[in-house]
Amino acid sequence: MRGKRVVAFALSCMLLLINISALSGCKRSVGEKGGYTYNTYVSSLSTNWNPHTWQVNADREIIDYITSPLVSIQPLDTNDGTFQWVYEMASSVADVTAKYRDNLTKYKVNLPSGLKIDDIDSGYVFEISLNKKAKWEDGVIISADDYIESMRLLLSPEMKNYRANTYVSGDSAIAGGRAYYNGESDFDAVGIYKVDDYTFHYVCESRNDINYLLTSFTGNWLVNKAGYEAGYERTESLLSTDYNTTLARSYSYGPYKISKIQAEKEMVLVPNENWYGWQRNEDGRLVSYTDFLVNGEHIPQYVSTKIVMSVMDEGTARSKFLKGELSVYAPSAQELSTYSTSSKLYSQNETYTMSFFFNTDVDALRKMDNQKGNANSVVLSNLNFRKAFSLCIDREEFCYSTAGWTPEYALMNDLYYYDIYNDADSQYRSSAQAMQAVCDLYGVKYGLGTPYPTLEAAYASINGYNLTQARELMKTAYRELSGAGLYSGGEIKIKIGYSNGALTSDNTMQCSLIERYLNLAIKDTGFGKITLEPVGNIPNRYGDVANGEYAIGYGAWGGAAFYPFRNLQVYMDNDKYSLHEGGCWSPDKEYLTIKIAGVDVTKTYKEWSGSMVGNGEFADADFDTKLAICSTLEREFLQKYYRIPLAARTSSELLSYQVMYLTDRYNIMYGYGGMRLMRYLYDDYEFSLFVAENGNRLSYE
Repeated sequence: MRGKRVVAFALSCMLLLINISALSGCKRSVGEKGGYTYNTYVSSLSTNWNPHTWQVNADREIIDYITSPLVSIQPLDTNDGTFQWVYEMASSVADVTAKYRDNLTKYKVNLPSGLKIDDIDSGYVFEISLNKKAKWEDGVIISADDYIESMRLLLSPEMKNYRANTYVSGDSAIAGGRAYYNGESDFDAVGIYKVDDYTFHYVCESRNDINYLLTSFTGNWLVNKAGYEAGYERTESLLSTDYNTTLARSYSYGPYKISKIQAEKEMVLVPNENWYGWQRNEDGRLVSYTDFLVNGEHIPQYVSTKIVMSVMDEGTARSKFLKGELSVYAPSAQELSTYSTSSKLYSQNETYTMSFFFNTDVDALRKMDNQKGNANSVVLSNLNFRKAFSLCIDREEFCYSTAGWTPEYALMNDLYYYDIYNDADSQYRSSAQAMQAVCDLYGVKYGLGTPYPTLEAAYASINGYNLTQARELMKTAYRELSGAGLYSGGEIKIKIGYSNGALTSDNTMQCSLIERYLNLAIKDTGFGKITLEPVGNIPNRYGDVANGEYAIGYGAWGGAAFYPFRNLQVYMDNDKYSLHEGGCWSPDKEYLTIKIAGVDVTKTYKEWSGSMVGNGEFADADFDTKLAICSTLEREFLQKYYRIPLAARTSSELLSYQVMYLTDRYNIMYGYGGMRLMRYLYDDYEFSLFVAENGNRLSYE
């Protein structure tokens, strides 16, 4: 219904433009005829859009504008929610393992248990044929050499690039990549090599399904070698580069390029005329149409003729949006109810689960108490204190104050699928194993003698909140801490590493709520008042918590929604990942026994986390086995309370009456169609007249 309402409203607005003589005295600037400007805002501008080192969403947004992936996932039919693979920088990707079995020996791939080279005919060697029209923004053609050199730079042992982990670990790790990254071999031993100028082979470290490889190829590691190396700077033993950090050092091969940057004020992007998808219309303007069918037809894409990102606070953004000066606005939690029925509101859940994570090391906490402005943060070393911390949180209320987020009680939310390419209903969270794990975590039973007849009913009842139990646990924690000489009374004050950017009103409200919950939980338990102080503008809060700068961090893990079995590695594989909980435990030294097919199997947590991926012992096991392992690991990790899940992040935004998404039916594979397929109801000139006709104040309620 929303799409019909938008179109009807747009048509009525167009009628208002027939008579515009009364607008001659309007002071508002009139937009360009035929111009389609997308005006957005940020709290601070990205300073790093290097695909090898980017870290936060603001960085990724710029990368999406100025690069193109090898492949992308696009809507096929928005009515039935079907999707399609679309070739972008690649013209094809083919599994050629059977023809190039010698690569398996040459690049020392990991074979599945019990199999030999002659048994393998798929899943390792992939041939990528390139789009011959692809160019850099200066018109220089992109070839296979560019991809191979870019991989060498990404994996450079001298650079230790942040995003190298995608290619040295996980489902699509490249053969030999880890050894080269660790300085144990030459790049010749890495499984990427040139076939001809527009073709290269990519050899996977472990057997891989082509769908998972294509999913990894929806990103790109491509960089401009000359520009990259021109920006080298050596710091002690490591190299770094200023590639894609300034206007002068920015290199595009995507639909847009950066044309202007005013530090902490504005960034402007315009079409990159050398992008392969553009053509010129009869007026000489750049236009583009999909070379794939959407709902049975080729449709316009990248209609925006300019993208303007302006730095502003929430209040300023809201004011400008209502004046028609912004194309998009993210309402705060307090405003969301006002716009809940608006035809222009788009909301979508994300895979990211917001959590508190801790440093529980007693020595580190004592140091923070003495030197970092905390007081008695050593209480966090106690398991019962942390469990009470979790149970005292009213997640429903917390989320009501957090711009439409939904409560979360485990590591992965409802957007994770274990067989998405074959079964659209294969939701991890809805599996019996995953539901049981959460019921076990919160002590909820079902069946005879309980309020819940089924597992589904028991799982649905969980809200993570039990103040009575939290208070009892706090009493126990007080006895344990005081008995160990770790706490002798007095105020507890803890700084929280909250945000890489400036704190928002939602951030401060969230922290105030958590502080209130904790003080309710410690009532009459012996603990003194708890004060929490959120801290913003922290470049690396994840590492800072593990390194003892903060006792608590606030952040999220997400992504990899189509293979949940690999996700436990981010909490348990301390070789492949810098664990946020690195100040808590050593998963490579702690053991866990899980019953598999009636047999007890014992491994370290690290070993278990890798057992379902690559050449892991259970990588080729049936889904029931992998679901059992994954859910057990999730439960056991959560029972340590090194990490407390709070909410599944939701993105809510209002679009101006100038624009609309392709569809208002959200799909996890392609969203609403994104800015790529966004439609404009007015050009800039027409929209400025429409805004003036409405008194320079628009209503979206």
